[in-house]
Amino acid sequence: MHRRKLASGLLVAVLLLSLASPGLAAEQTRPTVALVLGGGAARGFTHIGLIKALEEHGIPIDMIVGTSMGSIVAGLYAAGYSVSNMEEVAVHLDTSKLFDIPFPPTGGVVDSTGIQQFLDVLLDGKTYAELPIPFKSVVVNLGTGRELALSEGKVSVGIQASMSIPGVFPPVQIGENYYVDGGLKNQVPANVAADMGADVIIAVSLEPDYVNPDYNRIMNNLRMSLTAMMEGYTEINTAMADVLIVPEVGLDSSWEFQKAAYFIQQGYQAGLKYMEQIKAVILAKDPTFQFHPYRQPGLSAGELKAIVQKAERRVANLPKRFTFKPELQFDSDYNFPKIGFKFTHGPLSWFGIGYRYGFDPDNGGHELFVDWGRAQWGSVDLFLRKSENRERPTFGVSVTGPRFDKLMLEATWVSQGERAWQVAATNSKLVDYSRAVAGLSLKVSGLRREEDQPIEETLRLALAPQVQVYPWGDEHFPVGFALVRPYLLGGVTVETPVTELNVQPSLRVGIGSELHFFGLYPTDISLGVELDSSAKATVHFGITGLKF
Repeated sequence: MHRRKLASGLLVAVLLLSLASPGLAAEQTRPTVALVLGGGAARGFTHIGLIKALEEHGIPIDMIVGTSMGSIVAGLYAAGYSVSNMEEVAVHLDTSKLFDIPFPPTGGVVDSTGIQQFLDVLLDGKTYAELPIPFKSVVVNLGTGRELALSEGKVSVGIQASMSIPGVFPPVQIGENYYVDGGLKNQVPANVAADMGADVIIAVSLEPDYVNPDYNRIMNNLRMSLTAMMEGYTEINTAMADVLIVPEVGLDSSWEFQKAAYFIQQGYQAGLKYMEQIKAVILAKDPTFQFHPYRQPGLSAGELKAIVQKAERRVANLPKRFTFKPELQFDSDYNFPKIGFKFTHGPLSWFGIGYRYGFDPDNGGHELFVDWGRAQWGSVDLFLRKSENRERPTFGVSVTGPRFDKLMLEATWVSQGERAWQVAATNSKLVDYSRAVAGLSLKVSGLRREEDQPIEETLRLALAPQVQVYPWGDEHFPVGFALVRPYLLGGVTVETPVTELNVQPSLRVGIGSELHFFGLYPTDISLGVELDSSAKATVHFGITGLKF
C-alpha cells in the first residue's frame, strides 16, 4: 500500500514538473497563426512566394483561409503540397487546358468544370475535414448575397465556387444553393481566421495599383468601380489582421497567367519586406517563441508529374455539352480566309459537323465538313467543297498532328486543283527572345500530275523563315478580356522544284498580335502583304490557336 502511494506521488510530481517545463509550456501556449490569402486572379501566384518566405523564416501556418485565387493556393498547401510543388504547377501547367469556352454560354463565359476536376485529382478527392491543415474557402450565396466560409464537403468544389467570378464563370451548385466568388463580399477574409480562433492573423491583399490609371479604358473603369464597391467590406475585414501584406503588383496584371514566375518572386519579396513585423507580432504574444525554418515536404518530382498527368487526363476525358461553335480559319495552301460554324460535343463527342465559306472563286466556296480532334492526338478534317469556278465538287482531307514541343506537323490533300497535296513541318519559335522570335516552316507539296508525267517533276520544296519583332518586349496590353502583345512581321518564302534549282522567292511583311483571352487562350492574328517574284501582291490574313 505504501509503495502504491509513493508511486502515485512520484507520478503527480513528474506531471507537475512537465507542466512547469519551459519547452512544453511554450509548446502549449504558442500562439496559433492563420494565413489569409486574398483574391486577385493571376496575381494570386504571389501567395506561393509569400509562403516560401514564411517557411524560410520559421513562421508557422496553423490554419489557412482563402478567397478566389487565394483559395486555390491555400487549398493545395493545406492538403500537403510544398512550395516547390505549387511553383512547378503554376509555371509549367497549360491552364487553357483546364477551361472551356462553350458557345452559347450558360451561366458564365468560361466553363470551370475542368479546373474542379483537375483540383479534385490533385487533392485526392479530400473533404475539408481530411486536410492536414485546417482550411476554409470563402464564397457568396448568389441567391441571398450572404458570405459563407466553407468547411464541409469536397475541397475542389469549394475552391471552384470561391473562384467563380460572376459573368466569367457559372455559379457553382452546392446542395440547393448556388455560390460565386467570395471576393464580392470578402476579398481578404481575416474575419474568418478570427472566428477560427487564430491568435495571429497574417493577411494578404492583392490590391490593384491605381497610379495614373487610363480612364479612357472601359475595362479599367469597370475594375475600379467594382473595387470601389468592395472596398468597404475589405477595410472592415482586414482590420482584424495583425499584419496586412500588400505585394507590389499592378492594375493590368490580373489575366497575365504566363507571368507566374514573376508573381511568385513578388510574393517572396513582399514576405521578406514584412517579416520583421510578422515576427514582432508573434513575439508580442509569446516572447519565448523560437523561429525554426522548415519546409513542407510535399511530393517528389516524379510523384507530382504523375498526379498532374492523371489530372490532365481526367480533364481531357470530361464529357462536354452539345455546343454551337463559330469557325474562323485560313487556308494556308491557297491563302484565303474561311468563316462558318459547327456543332460538336454532346452526342457527337469529339466530332464536329458544320459549314464554312472560303473567299476564293477557284479553291474556296461553300463547304460542308466533318472533323474530329483531341489535343493529345491531333485532328482530322474531311470536307466537300463547291467552288464558284469549278464544275465538279472538291473532296479533301486535312490532318494536323499533335504538337511536339514547338514543332507542328500538317498535311492536306484535295481531289482537284493545281496543288494536290502538301506536307508541312513548322517550328514557330526556333529562336525565342523577349523582343524577337524567329521561326521556320518546311513544306513539300505535289502539283497535280498530267498524263505520263513523272511524279518527281511535280514535287516542290519550300522554306519559309519568318521573324516577329515585339517593340514592347514581353509587355501585354489589356483590351477587354484579352491581353494583346503586338508585333511587326517579316518573312521570306523560297520555293523550288525538287528536280532542279529554280528558286522563286517571295517577301512578306505585315503586323500582328498575340492574344490571350482571359489570360489563358493563346491566339495569334496577323495581316500582311506578300510580294512574289513577278511583283504580284497578295494579302494574307492569318489566325492560329483560336478556341471557342
